[in-house]
Amino acid sequence: MTVSELIPKKSHRGKSAAYETTPINWAPTIPGVLMILIPGELIALIFFPSWRGTFAPWLLLGISIPFAAWLFFYWKIYLSVFVTRSLDKKKIIDPRWKPFTFSGWGGEKMKAQLIESETGSKDLVLYLHGYRSSLGRGESRCLHLHDMGFNVVSLDQRGFGEQKGRVDWTILKVLADIEGLLEEVPKELGFIPEKFWIYGHSMGGFLTIRLSSFPSSWWEKSLKGIILESPATSFPKIIEKHLPGRMELAMPWIRHILRREYERIHPDLNVRYANAELPFWGIPNIPTLVVQAKDDEVLGSEHFSLIKQYLSNNSDIYLADIPHTSTVDKTERQTIVEGWLDKQVNG
Repeated sequence: MTVSELIPKKSHRGKSAAYETTPINWAPTIPGVLMILIPGELIALIFFPSWRGTFAPWLLLGISIPFAAWLFFYWKIYLSVFVTRSLDKKKIIDPRWKPFTFSGWGGEKMKAQLIESETGSKDLVLYLHGYRSSLGRGESRCLHLHDMGFNVVSLDQRGFGEQKGRVDWTILKVLADIEGLLEEVPKELGFIPEKFWIYGHSMGGFLTIRLSSFPSSWWEKSLKGIILESPATSFPKIIEKHLPGRMELAMPWIRHILRREYERIHPDLNVRYANAELPFWGIPNIPTLVVQAKDDEVLGSEHFSLIKQYLSNNSDIYLADIPHTSTVDKTERQTIVEGWLDKQVNG
C-alpha cells in the first residue's frame, strides 16, 4: 500500500479554515461605482471648461466629496488588512532544504521546504513564522530542530517572503494552505510521520492554536504537542494595533468593512471578527509549550494574558529573556525547547 493510499480520502478538506473560492460578482458595488464616478467628474471639469460655469457639476462634485473620503477610508483599511507587505525576502541558506510544491487554498500551487532527518527519525516538526516574516528569518529555529533529529517542514506563508498571495490575504487562506502542505508531506517523506509537533512564532502561534484545535487527516492522530513562541492570541488585537494613525477610534465602521470584505472573500466564512481570539479561536487539548518574551516589544502583554487565562491548564509556560523577533535566537530559548521536546519524545 502506498503512502497516498494510507491518507484518509477527502482529507484535504480540513477543519480549521474556509475553503470555497471567492465568487466573481459582476453586480455594481458602491466602492466600484464611486471609483468610476468621482474621477469621471474631475476629468469632465478639466477637459470641458464650459461645465465650470454651471452650477450642477460643482454641486455634484460637492456631494461626491464625502463619498470620496469614505472611499479613501475604505481602501486604507483594505490595504492595511487584506494586502500584505513583507519586510524582506531573506532566503534560506542551508543547502539541505528540499523544495516541493503543494495545493493551497483554492487549489493554488504553492512552494514549501523540507529538511529530512539524518538519524532516520519518523517524527516531524512544522515551523510557522510570524506576520511580515519568512522562513529565512526563522531558519535558525528550524535548523535547531533538525539538529535534534527531527524532520522539519516549513514555508514562506501566503503573501510573505517569496510566496504569492499578497492581495485578498486572510488568515483563513493561510490555514487552508498549511493543511494542503501537510497533505503533501507524507508523499515527500515516503511515510506518514509517527509523531508530529507544530512550532508557531507570533502569528504562527495563532495559526498553530487553530490548527491543533481542529486537526484533520493523518496528523489528527500523529499530533503530539505544540510549541508557541510569543504567540498572538487575538485577531482583533492584532488589527487594532496594526491600523495606521488613530483609525482605532472608528472601530465600528472598521468592523463593518472587515465583515463585508471577509464575507466577500469567503462565502463559507466560519469565523467572525469578534470571535477570532481565545477561547473561541480554539483550545488545544494536547501538551503545549509556551516560550514568551519577558518584555514583548511587538505584542505587549495582552496576548500573553489570554494564554495564561485559557491555556495554563495543559501548558508549560516560560518567561524568557528573549526579544520577540525571530531574527535573534538565544541559548535560553533553545534549552527550553530541547528539554520539553526530549520529554515529549522519550516520555
